[in-house]
Amino acid sequence: MRLWRLLPVLIGLAGDAAAMTPTELADFDVKVDYAYFTEDARALTRLMAAGQPLAGSARPLERYQYAHAALRTLQVALRQHRTKDAEAAATTCVNTLENVDDDDPRFVEGHILEGTCAGYLSAYGGLRGLAASRRSESRLVAAHAVAPANPRLLLAMGLARWYRPDATDADRHAAHDAFERAAAAFDAVAGEPGPGEPSWGGAEAWLFVGIDLEESGNFIGARNAYEKSLLNAPEFSAARRRLAALAGRH
Repeated sequence: MRLWRLLPVLIGLAGDAAAMTPTELADFDVKVDYAYFTEDARALTRLMAAGQPLAGSARPLERYQYAHAALRTLQVALRQHRTKDAEAAATTCVNTLENVDDDDPRFVEGHILEGTCAGYLSAYGGLRGLAASRRSESRLVAAHAVAPANPRLLLAMGLARWYRPDATDADRHAAHDAFERAAAAFDAVAGEPGPGEPSWGGAEAWLFVGIDLEESGNFIGARNAYEKSLLNAPEFSAARRRLAALAGRH
């Protein structure tokens, strides 16, 4: 994964966030993911503030990267049991991508990211949760119609089933299948993404493969999956904790 090779860019945001070059946008993306993997909530807060102009950019990819920062913020907030912060970040993510379809109706990655964030919101239940669930499903269906083998789409479909408030055994089986397909698809991707283009998901796909296998009692398979997650992102705190806990039990 390119993250560890680009650690030197972790010193400051270069240039005007409203007019980032592709390289600067890639640097912003790297910093966001590094803060996510290391669960540095303060760094994510600073990045969200520094990148605020991206939220109103006329360029879909810039808005996408700001929404991606919001996704990472909500994921870290959930791990740290800061429910209100997670909900606020999920709302920011969805709102940032709300009109991207008007700019580029075939921007599949925007559909996937919006569907992912809306899926997290659906877990809060109530009328808002129901509306978010429908929004998530519609965005993922739209993405599937254009790019059914996109690895981030497969991961998002798995997460939608995994975090469904009333998840059934069938949902869990569907999530398991989606995670395994996503992990394989990420491994099969050739080359690096272009500067500033979406790059997230490989480490998470293997993490959730591991969690699912561990919960089903396949501890050897889970260990292998966590190790593959760490090959994608050596600083991934969640995968490292899971692997250490598994080693302590077996």
